[in-house]
Amino acid sequence: MNSNQENASRWLSKKIIEAKNTYISASILTIFSAGCFVVFCWYLSDFAALWLNDGIIAPASLIYALIFLAGRYIFAHFASIFNYNAGNIVVTKIKNKLYPLLLNNSKSDSISSMLMVTRVSDDLKPFYSFFIPYAISSVLVCTLLLIVSFCTEKWVGVMLLVSLLVIPMQMIAIGVGAEALHKKHINLFLRYSAVFYNRLQTVAEIVNLDNFKPQYRFLSKKSEELNKATTNVMRVAILSSAVLEFFVTICIAVIAIYLGMSLLGIMAGPNYGKGYDFRKALFLLTISPYFFFYLRKFVSAYHDKNRALASAKLIMPILNQDIATPINNADEILERIEIKDLNFVYPDSAVKVLHNINFSLPTKGLVLVKGISGSGKSTLLKILAGSLTVEEGSVYVNSKENKWSQQWLNANTSYMNQFPFIFDGTLQYNVFLEKEDNDQKQYPQFLEKILSKKEDAWQTQLSHNGKQLSGGEKQLVTFARMILHPRPVAILDEPTANLDKGTVEIILPEILKLTKDQLVIVASHEKMFEEFADITINLNWGEQMDYE
Repeated sequence: MNSNQENASRWLSKKIIEAKNTYISASILTIFSAGCFVVFCWYLSDFAALWLNDGIIAPASLIYALIFLAGRYIFAHFASIFNYNAGNIVVTKIKNKLYPLLLNNSKSDSISSMLMVTRVSDDLKPFYSFFIPYAISSVLVCTLLLIVSFCTEKWVGVMLLVSLLVIPMQMIAIGVGAEALHKKHINLFLRYSAVFYNRLQTVAEIVNLDNFKPQYRFLSKKSEELNKATTNVMRVAILSSAVLEFFVTICIAVIAIYLGMSLLGIMAGPNYGKGYDFRKALFLLTISPYFFFYLRKFVSAYHDKNRALASAKLIMPILNQDIATPINNADEILERIEIKDLNFVYPDSAVKVLHNINFSLPTKGLVLVKGISGSGKSTLLKILAGSLTVEEGSVYVNSKENKWSQQWLNANTSYMNQFPFIFDGTLQYNVFLEKEDNDQKQYPQFLEKILSKKEDAWQTQLSHNGKQLSGGEKQLVTFARMILHPRPVAILDEPTANLDKGTVEIILPEILKLTKDQLVIVASHEKMFEEFADITINLNWGEQMDYE
């Protein structure tokens, strides 16, 4: 295992503490579940032995067995709920930290950032909801059954112990190459998903330019590569399951043969020639398959670990990036923002996204940034939000140098992206960003459009980046958040992109209200902003065309 994988494993393991109490509760329930199953097997073997050996039917033993069997499933059910909730807790905290960083500080575009968050969430959730719980359950249940087996018949315990040592070793051997396959698959997914999305957005232009067949061939080739990577991952998963079943079958067969020969009295030992205790043999043979129950689940979820490792390596540099030392006078009053001779190029790209940009902004009012898609509007907004570091040119706040100005902008700018971020939690929390009851606080009236549609009103639960809301409703929630938590500079990237005409007519006056007390910078194709803009910056493929 290389150092990178060790670091990724350590990072994943540290996150477990975020839901340690939930995992502990699930573990206790799992022990109770396994204990109920052991007692069930004891009473069941007692019932069967009395019936088959002595012809006695003991209904009390059967009733007790059924009661404990029910207890086994009840405890296991609640344990699975706790484990699933634990996974939700851990992944939600990771996502809530990751998404804002990608959205504001990433040097990739918003679409790629959203795809990464979605994919990382899909990869980490099974790890924390299934792999970790199954690993813990395997240790707990196997330890319990080993103790029971050694106390009942040591040779059965020895055989189970040997299998417990062999199975993890073969799984580690298979997992060596699996993590690399998962990492390749994730990279292809992120890259090609962005490509597919781009082609989908421009399908009308592709058809109009009669470029459909070349694009079809291009996408088909990319799809085949992604399918091939997916198939390779599935092959590893199938191989690991097949190897496990092979070992499990051999182990149970060996135990059955040993117990069968012991029953006949032909195995060397204290029972040689006398025959074995049928009740004890039946009990051991019944609990032996259960010994592998959680191991089977653990192995079936083993590829989830490889997926999680691959995802962890992608996001660790983002989440663990150095945090700049807080600047002095971060609350300094804004007097002027000035950009001089600004050029910007993304890493690993030879194309300048922005070229020779110059302008000066006031402390209040509306600044409109215009330009066609791809003209550099979003990049300029991220620079003005202090999210991107400028290497060529100057960004001055109150005539201070670049580093201080970038940190000031980062601390004093509210940013509404064209793909709004919604936290996992209630609608109330997403608007007010506080846990306590805020129903009586004043809030923008346009939120009534959302509240009137939701049965639970403020307590409506939102998850998966607010899939319970439409695109326009997400915009309204994030805009309300911006109003209720004002900063000297407000930046809005396509604030009306997902809104219907009626909602636009409601939200436009709210944007204009903000301009009375703070600097509002809007990037939009909408001509309606031109009428109210104090300054208009027109971009065309990174070039500044106009500055009014």
